[in-house]
Amino acid sequence: AFGGVAWGILGGALPGISPSITMALLLPFTFGLDAAVAVVLLASTYVGAEYGGSIPAILIRTPGTNAAAATVVDGHMMKLQGKAGEALGISLYSGFVGGLFGLTVLVLLTEPLSGVALAFTPAAYFALGILGLSVIASLSRDSLLKALIAGVLGLMIASIGTDPVTGTSRFTFGSPELLGGIPTIIVMVGVFAIAELFEQSGAPGWAQATERPRIRIPSPAMWKRLAVPQLIGSVIGTFEGIIPGGGGTVSSFLAYNEARRWSRHKEEFGHGSPEGVAAPEAAN
Repeated sequence: AFGGVAWGILGGALPGISPSITMALLLPFTFGLDAAVAVVLLASTYVGAEYGGSIPAILIRTPGTNAAAATVVDGHMMKLQGKAGEALGISLYSGFVGGLFGLTVLVLLTEPLSGVALAFTPAAYFALGILGLSVIASLSRDSLLKALIAGVLGLMIASIGTDPVTGTSRFTFGSPELLGGIPTIIVMVGVFAIAELFEQSGAPGWAQATERPRIRIPSPAMWKRLAVPQLIGSVIGTFEGIIPGGGGTVSSFLAYNEARRWSRHKEEFGHGSPEGVAAPEAAN
């Protein structure tokens, strides 16, 4: 478990290496292990990778994993305010709380909740997709037009590749490399990492390390403030995780949106809100 978490954090912190790739790299080492030990190793790697993705998201505005994209919004703003250590601590603490919540649900409610997953119909999946897209409108406080343009671009990119139902090639323009579609992690690295690289390289003194952040675990007073967004993130993350096809990315954005909706400090979201870090990190 210790080795899996450590390797997972390293893999998650490297932009471009997703939790699934981090786990796949360990597969050769599991062949000679007992089945239970191998499952613990791989599960621990996944948990570590989901946390590790928040490290570059907070420090360099580049999510290491898809699910860490929601953490970028407020996590990096906290870093710019000199609160990088606090943001990393909130991320770690919230991931721990969300992980314990999910583990408890797994132990106590696996059988009844598996029935919920099997009850999902194509119409329910369609409704869930519309719900996910509606978050775009909710999160776009400054310009709805820009948010809609970004959403349409995302749908266009997602439609490239082979149609999963009919097997028809869509927008591949005769290129076999595009038959498998464009991996989400590549788009994320391109959108976030390259843009941030250009922005930071143009800043004065960019080559010098201005800060060496150390993780600061939240105080008891902060625990009280983070309790509601952590609960929201844990519940949404558990529900999304049960549904086949759901996952950390969708649950993180939904949790961020709901945490902002129920917060007493809505004006802080997008400007370095601790709750904006806690909710998606508990969800993923």
